[in-house]
Amino acid sequence: MSTNHCPFCGSDQYSGSVYPRNYFNQKIFEYITCKQCRLIYLTPQPVQDDYMAMYPPAYQDSQADTRIHPEPYKKLTGLRFSYGFQFDQIRQHAGPNAHILDYGCGAGNFIANAIQQGFTCSGAEFNPAFLSILKKGIPAAFFYEITELLEGSPSPRFDVIRLSNVLEHLTDPGYVLRQLKQYLRPGGIFLIEGPVEDNFCLAKKVRTVYFGSRKFLQPRRQVSAPPYHIFLSNRRNQRDFFRKCELDEKLYRIAEDPWPFPISFSSARGSGKITALIAKFSMFLTKVFNRNWGNIFIYIGKPAA
Repeated sequence: MSTNHCPFCGSDQYSGSVYPRNYFNQKIFEYITCKQCRLIYLTPQPVQDDYMAMYPPAYQDSQADTRIHPEPYKKLTGLRFSYGFQFDQIRQHAGPNAHILDYGCGAGNFIANAIQQGFTCSGAEFNPAFLSILKKGIPAAFFYEITELLEGSPSPRFDVIRLSNVLEHLTDPGYVLRQLKQYLRPGGIFLIEGPVEDNFCLAKKVRTVYFGSRKFLQPRRQVSAPPYHIFLSNRRNQRDFFRKCELDEKLYRIAEDPWPFPISFSSARGSGKITALIAKFSMFLTKVFNRNWGNIFIYIGKPAA
C-alpha cells in the first residue's frame, strides 16, 4: 500500500494533524488525517530497518517474562484489559481448552499466565534474536517468527488469535488479519485489544488542544522519538475496519485508562500531577456520562460465514 493511503479505508485524500513530526532512524515521520474515515496515520510508513531499530531485544528487557499474577482480574500497568477478563471471554467464545496464538506476544507474560490457566499457547514475535529468548524462557509454548505465519502455509490451527497492543503498530493491518484468518479453526475468534487514541474523552481533548497550540506556535516542530503507533483510531473507524475485514463482531467494549498521562497522582512529578488529575477526572466523566468515550478497546470477532 502506498505510504499516503489510509491503512483502514485505502483513501489517498488526507489533511494534516496536530501532532509534531517524529525524527527517528535518520528519517522524518509525520501524522496525517484521512479525509474519508478520519483515521490519523503515519507517513512515510516504517520499513524493515525502522522496525528493527524500534524493536531490538532490549525493547522487552532481553528476557522472557514468566511471572504468574495471583490476581488475574487486577489490570496490570500497560495492559488494556485484565487477564482475568480476557480468559473469561476466551472460555465463553472458544472453550476452556482453547489453543491460543498470541501474535506479537512481546515478553510472553500473557502466554505464561494462560498456560497456568490451562490453555495451550503459541506465540509469534518479530525479532528473531528475541524469539530464541522466548523459546528458552517458556519451553511449554511453541513460538513462530511472524514472517513464518504471514508468508507460510496454514499448517497450524488455533481457536483464538490474540493481538494485544499490536494492531496499531502495523502498516497494513488488513493484510495481517486476512493472512491470520487462515490459521483459525472453524468457529475460532480474534481477540484484539489496544488503544483508540483519537476517540473522544476529556483527556484526549486536552492533549489535542496542547498539541494544536504548540503546532500553531511552532509549525516546524519535531520530536526525536520512535513512531511506534502507525495510526490513531477512534471507535467508529476501528469498528468499520473490522467489518471491512469480514469479521462478525461478538464483543466491542471501550474503556478509559490514564495512559498516556501518569497512572496516579502520587507517582507523578511536577506538571505531571496536573495531567494525572485530568486523567482521573476524564475517567470519571466517561464512566458517568458516556461509555463510548475512552481511549482503549477490546474486540472479539469471528470470520463472517
